Amino acid sequence: MIKPYSLIAALLLSSTLLAAPQSHASHSHSDKHPAPAQQAHLHGIAQLTLALEGNVLEISLESPAINIVGFEHRATSEKHIKAVEKATASLQAAKLFLFSGSACRLKQARVDMSSVIEQGGQHSHGHKDRDSHSEINANYSYECIKGEELETVSANLISLFPAIETLEVMWLTESQQGAITLTAQSNLIRIR
Repeated sequence: MIKPYSLIAALLLSSTLLAAPQSHASHSHSDKHPAPAQQAHLHGIAQLTLALEGNVLEISLESPAINIVGFEHRATSEKHIKAVEKATASLQAAKLFLFSGSACRLKQARVDMSSVIEQGGQHSHGHKDRDSHSEINANYSYECIKGEELETVSANLISLFPAIETLEVMWLTESQQGAITLTAQSNLIRIR
């Protein structure tokens, strides 16, 4: 039996292969960015991967920090710290994803905001972080009652984080895989 993490690894590999021919269509907000084939950080775009094996659904989100908290540097002001806390709470909410065909229960949500906030009392010295392209990652583990009957997943990320203009989704089940781009007008991922 393949572990869900193996499915995610396979999904990420296939997303790299599928994205390669489309890399010429990428754009950036600055001439300082590398050539499109080398880009991984585009404002307004986030990536979501879903892997379903049996009754276990793993979901992974990767997004530039600016899409989630409104900035990309270390949070030092009270306003920025509150923005990080609010975004963290939103990303850990059980209703971030809705399901049809099978009931799925959130078992674990892991949100990594370390690129924009001090973790565990560690302090950053200098201003190097201000010019970086910070990423936010979140991983979710769901247990579905009948995974084989799961039909759709609604991703409520764009409504919660309007700076995400498009959500590039790759999904994988034991029998098929697919890709879709979600927008504010369409948040439904149909896996069956």
